[in-house]
Amino acid sequence: MFQKKLTLLAAIFLTSAISLYSQAFAPRPIVRNIQAKQIDSNKIRISWKLPSVFTADALFIYKDTQPFTSNSQLTDDKKLATVKPNAVAFTDIVKTYQDFYYCVVAVNSDGIYSIVLPSINATAQGVSVSKPAKKENTKQEAEPVKSYPAGSMRELPLPYLDVIQDFDREPTVFGKEAQAAGIELADGHTRPELVRMTPYIFEQDLAAPAGGDDYLLFEILKNHFVKKGYSDAVDALKEFLAVNRSEEVTNRAVFYLAQSQYFCNRYRAALLLFLFVEDSYPAETKKWIDSALDYYELPN
Repeated sequence: MFQKKLTLLAAIFLTSAISLYSQAFAPRPIVRNIQAKQIDSNKIRISWKLPSVFTADALFIYKDTQPFTSNSQLTDDKKLATVKPNAVAFTDIVKTYQDFYYCVVAVNSDGIYSIVLPSINATAQGVSVSKPAKKENTKQEAEPVKSYPAGSMRELPLPYLDVIQDFDREPTVFGKEAQAAGIELADGHTRPELVRMTPYIFEQDLAAPAGGDDYLLFEILKNHFVKKGYSDAVDALKEFLAVNRSEEVTNRAVFYLAQSQYFCNRYRAALLLFLFVEDSYPAETKKWIDSALDYYELPN
């Protein structure tokens, strides 16, 4: 009889432990890579990506004429639509020509997961529809398309992707009311102790290459990254990425730039950069994205 009771108590304890572990380590229901663009004279298309593991009952889409920087802006009057949890796009029909900003958050039985991450689940740039052009009575001659003979160069180099733009602004600080609400929702639960990541170097960058872009990247890593001079590494890698490189070298350089931003405590910048190369290095970036999110969410 005693043994049966002991077995029952052990089963209850194990079930509770599994439940608590699942709650503590459940993937965050945060959509990523949100974008908004005009697709018609009165339509704006909002799109986003879902993480590989994503659990929610629905998605709420919010709309405002100001950028979303705090969860206090997620009010009912700004809710645009409710869509299914597996949706990855929505079309907004607009009637005015002002700039609009959008935010997509998950909702489940516990309520709204109302963290706001600009450029991740909230658009950082406003988008609007264009006013119809006035008809001209006189025909304007089309400007001839300039050609570039073989061997010649353009007047200016082609701009590189905006991955090297300045992501270093300070993250949004939640107000006291938002922090108090979060503590109340947590209901006494404490999050696991955070552990900082350790620097990661790809195998092909461990030895000096013969030359080319690989060698230039190796020199930056040797002179700054390996010596933990992460602020200097950020500057050197941005300068390196300002020139078009091969796709493989570019992706590795962005990964090192993301790590350097992480170690400089610029977690928003690190998040955006890790997400930029997530498709190229899914296994490597997952733990860095999770860790950057952990530190990004911590209140100041």
